[in-house]
Amino acid sequence: MENSNYWAVPFVIFLLYCMYDGWMARKSIKKNPDIPFIGSPFTVTPRFILNLLYAAKGADIVQWGYQQFKHRSFQIVRNDGHVLLLPLSVLEELSALPATVASPNAALEHDLLGHNTGLNLILESRAHHSIVQRRLTPRLGLITPRLEEEIHEACNESLTESPEWVEFQPYKALSKVSARIAAQAILPAELAHNPKWLEISVEYTESCEPLFQTVVITRLFPSWMQSFICQLLPSFWAGQRYMREAKELLGPRIQELLLMSDEGTWEVQPTESDSNVLNWLIDTVKGADRDANTIAHVEVLLALAAVHTTLLRMVNVLYDITASGLATELRSEIEEVASRSEAWGKSSYDNLHKLDSVLSESQRMSPPTTLGMKRIFREDYTFQNGLRIPKGTYTAMPIHAIENDPAHTSDPETFDGLRNYRLMLEHGAFDGSDGDEGRKFRFSTPSRTVLNFGFGRHACPGRYFASLVLKILFTKLLTGYEFDFLPGTERPKNLLAHEFLFTAPWQRMLIRKKEKANCPF
Repeated sequence: MENSNYWAVPFVIFLLYCMYDGWMARKSIKKNPDIPFIGSPFTVTPRFILNLLYAAKGADIVQWGYQQFKHRSFQIVRNDGHVLLLPLSVLEELSALPATVASPNAALEHDLLGHNTGLNLILESRAHHSIVQRRLTPRLGLITPRLEEEIHEACNESLTESPEWVEFQPYKALSKVSARIAAQAILPAELAHNPKWLEISVEYTESCEPLFQTVVITRLFPSWMQSFICQLLPSFWAGQRYMREAKELLGPRIQELLLMSDEGTWEVQPTESDSNVLNWLIDTVKGADRDANTIAHVEVLLALAAVHTTLLRMVNVLYDITASGLATELRSEIEEVASRSEAWGKSSYDNLHKLDSVLSESQRMSPPTTLGMKRIFREDYTFQNGLRIPKGTYTAMPIHAIENDPAHTSDPETFDGLRNYRLMLEHGAFDGSDGDEGRKFRFSTPSRTVLNFGFGRHACPGRYFASLVLKILFTKLLTGYEFDFLPGTERPKNLLAHEFLFTAPWQRMLIRKKEKANCPF
């Protein structure tokens, strides 16, 4: 063979692969022949091309599909198979299905490549879910002073002391705050303030969260290549190092507490100092979960989840408050609530209705993901409307498109920070006339058309903690600092990859310390 023909071999191989991949895409689509396919006008488009289109324009593709097929299912194809997008009409039935029928954990593990990233543990252990729901949430009032103190110290150390305008990177500064807050909830004091733990946590978040870098990049490739691709990514090895170092730090103390608990020489006390996720895990886990390595792994995953979700919200809320000019009005609300409270505490944050509304609106405009209510069906199932879901099907709902449907949110393209505040007023949230109806507009309350936290029995158990932390933080920021965008710039845009939303870590803003800070804690 002449040298000039060598190029033909890889070309033929690539062509054959495209034909095979296109055939596999068509095969996936034909599993549900009556359900519309979106993403390409051709059902034989190779999966890797469909996947690249979804990675780059997933939100737009899903939005178009929702507009065309709002009241019925539609499907897209990714490298890892097809995704069935369900209509809002099946929400209540879907949310009531047990995990043995439709598993949310299996879908999360699938999306975040748990077999490669270590998140497969969420399929093996549910201890963390019940701990957050049954132990942490009821004790938020008990740990509020601790969270306030930590946020106060973290802001003083991470933010400027200058009364003059100076530049700073919100992502970098608030990552330190987020890491310290997460530690307060999940670890005892001696570990939460351990310099090594804080160093690991901050280094991880400041390096743009290796876990999500790994997921975003790896999901660009076909499933059969993903394990190999992971091994080539610096972000994968950074994540592995983080996990290893964190386990080495936590493991000995966890083992010590397990032994003391088993011997009956230690038990969790109903005190503020003993109120943390690690103590509760040791107090309650049984069987295979009662292992130092497993508990350490759970703690690390909880830390990652808490830091990532709160940091994303912190940065976007800061952008939105600055862009909307609502800072003065929110400060006035804080001052008004403080003036009528005998003692500032958790109930005070419950009364920051305008700030709560801003949190809701910010999440509507900048959600952590454009898809939600994700499930992998463990068995065949037929919904009451006749929609049949074969075993093994991955389903989701286009939650961002649903919430931003003009039928559900008026003028959805506009940021209106007090939108939910007005809805609370209209429904008597503050006068007792119809409080239950008004409370459904709170940031931490899922509803039929607001599904960022899920819905029903599998709704995110950490949403109350997240709401409290954000309100404490912005009480501190609004009463102690002023913010602005750099001259000639506006609110930074977020980054979208697949169904995930990220903030750009390199963005800068202006900050200055208020001359007369009046933080109520």
